[in-house]
Amino acid sequence: MELDDLLDVYGTYFVHERFPRPIADGVSWIGGCSALFMDRAKPDLAHSALNSYLVLGEEKTLLVDTGHPALWPGFSAAVEKALGGRPLDYVMPTHPEIPHGGSLTLLHRRWPGLTVVGDTRDYFLYHPEIPDGAYREMRPGERLDLGGGREFEIVEALFKDLPNTVWGFDHGSRTLFPADGFAFFHWHSQDACGFTTEDRGFTPDAATYAPMTEIVSGLELLDIEDTIQRFLRLVEHTSPTVIAPAHGTVVTDLPNAFGYLEALRAKDRTTTPHPHDSGAHHGR
Repeated sequence: MELDDLLDVYGTYFVHERFPRPIADGVSWIGGCSALFMDRAKPDLAHSALNSYLVLGEEKTLLVDTGHPALWPGFSAAVEKALGGRPLDYVMPTHPEIPHGGSLTLLHRRWPGLTVVGDTRDYFLYHPEIPDGAYREMRPGERLDLGGGREFEIVEALFKDLPNTVWGFDHGSRTLFPADGFAFFHWHSQDACGFTTEDRGFTPDAATYAPMTEIVSGLELLDIEDTIQRFLRLVEHTSPTVIAPAHGTVVTDLPNAFGYLEALRAKDRTTTPHPHDSGAHHGR
């Protein structure tokens, strides 16, 4: 197949010029988009956001997710800009899928002193160029000291995509990084890509979130209400002010993200379906 044919099948990837974008004290949003249905005859394309986030402590820096390799030229330039000449010290891939861990080798080539943290099992299979000493296995509850009193905590992933999915929490800005949780698609437009839900005056509802709840691992076997209550206890314990998912968009007003919980409840066979759970809604 020719490149143009491949683009038609698999879409295209780009990093918007508004990245990197500060979303909290010491946290920069470094993102891109992939067009899910590339059709040059249509001006509106369904997009999936491909987000990463850089956390800056006084002494150390940490990147949540590696970015998709197809984003690399624009993505790496955005990371460089956000670092401001500092090295990249830590990378926490939330799980070993391409948008989340696919650029790990590229990052290591650029910053060979970095350390990969989190649930690091099996990453050596995908990135044999990275030496074993660059991996640091960390369990939920363990923290990294980024300097200046700023700590980054590995958090148990409650809504998992893969078995070794992990979440993160930056105590300095009270930002929760829930990997593929709280994800939704959007229509490409100048007022959508790279904007928070609050920028857009948009509250995603259960129908908005519903398509991306399908990727939750073992959804049909999950005790959804118990898992939701565990998430609410996590919120009560950590008091996050920002939810920064790998897909979807940043939410800076926490209750605006709770439509995701209702979308999960609608998948529970033991409960009455949510009246608004009627299919994909892309937030236009």
